[in-house]
Formats: sequence, structure tokens, C-alpha cells
Amino acid sequence: MDFINSLYEKHLFQQIGKYPVPEHVSLVLSETDLLHKDGFKRLRDYLVWCRQLKIKITSIYIDVLDTEETLKSQMSDKLHAKIIEMLSKVPHDIGYEILAENGELCSKREGKGLQVYVSMGFGGRREVTKAVISILKNVKEGIIKPLQISEETIESRLMVKNEPDLFIRSGGKHLSDFLIWQSVYSEYYFTDVNWHSIRKMDILRIIRDFQKRQRRFGK
Repeated sequence: MDFINSLYEKHLFQQIGKYPVPEHVSLVLSETDLLHKDGFKRLRDYLVWCRQLKIKITSIYIDVLDTEETLKSQMSDKLHAKIIEMLSKVPHDIGYEILAENGELCSKREGKGLQVYVSMGFGGRREVTKAVISILKNVKEGIIKPLQISEETIESRLMVKNEPDLFIRSGGKHLSDFLIWQSVYSEYYFTDVNWHSIRKMDILRIIRDFQKRQRRFGK
């Protein structure tokens, strides 16, 4: 069976190679996805697969459940430590930025290959709110005039500047508000496969499905 799967993966990889792959893929996970015994292994595998496919950017949102604030903070710290440990084992040309739940950059590594953005519980509404507050501060300081504020002004203050081509949600669950500004024209893919069971062929199928779609960009 492993031999057959390997041949099928090779076939899918060859098919995908004939067409452009998405430059930016966004992935939404829950804390329970990662805390499964194979959760972080799958995330490491996913980054390696993105690198093999020559995807340039992947942004990953980790939904931390609304629990008592102290427990939530402890969970974020635990996930952060495990993510850093996992990222230390991926190829060194993979760069990353990790945002804490308050939106502050807590870890970063430069890389010339795949760029990874990880956000732990810092959703899109809070991201846009933070960007607006930053602009209002500049208006008060006289750096920006109100009539100078544009979409580009807001976009320049966001965590992830690039718009995702593809959003993936495993396990058939609902999406979060992650990258709500940036993802307005993104393609969405919901898979019934739970994260800890995801395979390379599942990701390849998702990319192939994306390539078959006719993107309309809101038209």
C-alpha cells in the first residue's frame, strides 16, 4: 500500500508541476489539532511539502479556545515553545515570524526560501483594529492627514501584507476570522480529514483542486 501511495503522490506531483501553484497558502488549525500526538509532526511535514511545491508563503492560524485568561496564557506559552522546537528542525532556508495572542512579534528567523507566519489566537478583527489605532495615532501626531488614509495605508500596518491565494481548513470545521482583510478574494478548501491524519497526497489534491478553479477576484 505504501508503494502504491508513493506512486500516486509522484503522479499528483507531476500533474501539479504543469501549472502555477498558489504563492501564498493559509492554514487554520485549532490547539487540539496540534496537541494531538502527531499534530506537530504533521505541521513540520506540511512545511516541508510547501517547500517542495515551491510555495513562497504559508500563514498559519492557531485557534486558542476561549478559556479562563490565565489558562489561555499558559496554553499559548506551551504552544509557542513547541512551535519553536518544531521550527528548529525544518530546513534553515525556511524563515518564520511568530505572533503572540496580543499581536506582538515574539520569535523570528530570516530565511531565503519559504516564509512562515504563525499567529496564535491573534485574529483578523484584532489585527485590523490594531492597524486602525496605529493610523489614528499618526493622525493625532500630524504624520498622516485624514484624507491621506487609503486601503494601502491600512494594508501597510497589517501583520501579513500578502493576500492568501488559498485557505485550508482541516477537519471540516468553520473558518476563523484570520486575515479577514487579506483573504477577501482567497479560494477556500474544507477537508474532512483531521489534521493528525493529513497526508502529503491530501495536500497535493488540494493544490490540484485549486489549479482547476477559475478565480474571479470578486467579479
